[in-house]
Amino acid sequence: MTAQRGRSARETAVLFNRRTLGAVLFFVIAGYGLAARDTITDARWIALLWLSWIPLLVAVWPDVPPTVPPLGRSVLRMTMIFLSILTLFAVQLLRVQVVMSDSITHRIGIDPVTGDVISNPLLTNEALTIPRGAIYDRDGVTLARTVFENDVARRVYPEPATGEVTGYFSPLLYGSSGLEASWDDELAGRTGGNPLARAVDELRGLPRRGLDLRLTLDAGLQRQAHAALGERTGAAVLLDIETGAVLALTSTPSFDPNALVVVTADDREPAQAAFAALTSDPRAPLVQRATSGLYPPGSTFKTITAAAAIDTGVAQPDTIYEDAGALMIAGHTLVEQNRPNEQQTLWSLTESLAWSLNVVFAQIGLQLGGDTLAQAARGWGWDSDIPFDLPVEPSRVSVTPGFLDNPVAVAETAFGQGELLTTPLQMAITAAGIGNDGEIMRPHLVASIAEPDGETVRETRTSRWRRGTGPEAARQTAGMMIFAVENGALGTAFTPGYTIGGKTGTAETGSGDPHAWFIGFIGLPGEEPRYAVAVIVEAGGGGGQVALPIGRDLLIAAMAG
Repeated sequence: MTAQRGRSARETAVLFNRRTLGAVLFFVIAGYGLAARDTITDARWIALLWLSWIPLLVAVWPDVPPTVPPLGRSVLRMTMIFLSILTLFAVQLLRVQVVMSDSITHRIGIDPVTGDVISNPLLTNEALTIPRGAIYDRDGVTLARTVFENDVARRVYPEPATGEVTGYFSPLLYGSSGLEASWDDELAGRTGGNPLARAVDELRGLPRRGLDLRLTLDAGLQRQAHAALGERTGAAVLLDIETGAVLALTSTPSFDPNALVVVTADDREPAQAAFAALTSDPRAPLVQRATSGLYPPGSTFKTITAAAAIDTGVAQPDTIYEDAGALMIAGHTLVEQNRPNEQQTLWSLTESLAWSLNVVFAQIGLQLGGDTLAQAARGWGWDSDIPFDLPVEPSRVSVTPGFLDNPVAVAETAFGQGELLTTPLQMAITAAGIGNDGEIMRPHLVASIAEPDGETVRETRTSRWRRGTGPEAARQTAGMMIFAVENGALGTAFTPGYTIGGKTGTAETGSGDPHAWFIGFIGLPGEEPRYAVAVIVEAGGGGGQVALPIGRDLLIAAMAG
């Protein structure tokens, strides 16, 4: 009897542990799926839900005594299976009705054939009747507003040059993009305001009104960037170094959002023609290149390599390197194309940045090593999501696993080629960080949200995003960029009365003409830099001849404004 009781105690303990482990695994798996919300697909959620069923069964599976008749055992087990499935349905209802209710209510699909918006009909009716909030630039210039025609709300965009920023709002066709999409809840008045005041207005039967967005964008600078880029494909980003406020976010070619607004049957045909023209254009006008375009950075990346060399103690601005015109790396010959004096073979780091000497930066990259170089880039935000008011593609240090284990790849990456890919926004905040002692402020477009009567609901606070490099390394790199303008290859950026630092880039693509880059900053003599810029012209050729003048003029205009 004692032995029998001992076995029963052990069996009871095993059963308890099994059920406890099953219950814990069920809650962990189901809880993870619920917490993930809409970051996972519906198919993945269903897979997780059914996966959680296995530990749930383990937790509830009955331990039927042998004295129970077979029929009773079967009934009991079928009952637990039925109850466990009901539990899964309950979890699914919890997700649909509570966790994901808002997301599902506002879920929108686009018919790939017709472009029709497939959404909650109540929301469509709301979009056609509720005054959507306006969007203003930093000086109060209207970029988007709602007008009523025959009691139908229509979105109007008085400044087409800002179309790639505001995006479009087309409730019956194509949906929304840009700020109209990312700030839809606030513009529609669903969130962001005073909840008590909103509830009182609903009780009084007053129509809901959207909240206004007041941007940091400067419509004048945005127009200037468009005019400077002209018919060329490219992008320009101009921002305030101290605050991270974006003054211009230009992508060319762009589009007129007015042409895509569909709120009546008469709008459909012309909008479809306009959309067809945009989507068939090989230059992809609907792509916001400033935030979503990924390009090799070319020699603009040398600013990151130089800062990393100084920060790690590998080099100083006066460190001397030999560049006699070529460098042999693991059987590969790197030929120097940029020496201003072929008789000179010894160059300081400062001179090497000023004249963009690939052979010198290849040597620095090999000194740093692939891991250190990659980590330095990540310090500036590469391989990370940039927090911003619009979606941003993460910049990439490399794509192929183990790429930076190859010394040739390390050398090429150090001077801006290899597998590096970056957005103009990333390069603008890099220039800003160098001009701000290594600190990168969180970039932002939306300065504040306000009620229609002008009362501010929320303001964007200036905040630090990350540190790209140490203060001394940043200051010395900034000094070298200023030297490049005042004494090096970037002489055309020199402007009396201002201190400008910069770096150009000519990014090879493997086919066709290279992309032309310029990044830089500006300030008054003896003062801290105030604005930073990044400009790219696709297949533009030399950065100094094409991108530099655009960036220089934007910086000067920002100071003058």
